[in-house]
Amino acid sequence: MRAFAYRCREFKLRYAIVASLLLTLAVLPAASVFAGDQPAAAISLSTYLGRNGNAGNAPAGPGAIQLNSNATPSRPGRVTGSWSAATSAPAIFHRGVNYQSPQIAPAGSGVTSSSKTRRVSWQYSFLTAPPAGVHAYLCNYARCVGLSSASGNTDAFDDDNGWSNFVFAFVIDGRGALTPALQGSGSQVIVSYE
Repeated sequence: MRAFAYRCREFKLRYAIVASLLLTLAVLPAASVFAGDQPAAAISLSTYLGRNGNAGNAPAGPGAIQLNSNATPSRPGRVTGSWSAATSAPAIFHRGVNYQSPQIAPAGSGVTSSSKTRRVSWQYSFLTAPPAGVHAYLCNYARCVGLSSASGNTDAFDDDNGWSNFVFAFVIDGRGALTPALQGSGSQVIVSYE
C-alpha cells in the first residue's frame, strides 16, 4: 500500500511539473511562438478551459461542454499540401482528470511558419471500448475543439498558423479511479495547408 501511495505522489508531482511547463508554453506571445525552427506547441486542455472561463472543470455529462473554436466559416481555399502524423492515445486512470497525447508535430518539408491550416482530419482509438462520458478534444497552439466521434474532420482550425503541433485531450465524466484503466491506442491527424 505504501508503494502505491508513493507512486501516486510521484505521479502527482510529475503531472504538476508537466502542467506548469505546458502552461508556460501556452502563454507565450504569438511572435515568440513561431520564432525559430520548431513548430508551436499545442495548448493544454486545462489551459484552454481556464482561459475561456471554465477553470479546468471537467464536463458534467455527455455533450455538456461546448468549446468555442472561434473558427472562421469554411471557405474554398487552395490547398498546397498536407501532412499526416500519428501518436498513441494516452492511458486514462481517473475520471475527471484531463489526459493528453504526446505532441504531434508537422511532418514534411512543405509546411512552414507562413503556412495556413485549412482542413484537419482526425482518428483516435482505445484498446478496449471506452466507458460512457468520454469527451475528446483536438488542440493546436490557439484552441481546443470538441470532437463528436472517434474520427472525422473539421474546418475549426482554418486560417490558424500551419506550423503548429496538435494534441488529443480526453476527460471522462465523474471522479475517482477508472477500473480497469482505459488504454490508449493510435491517434492520427491529417492536416491540409496552404
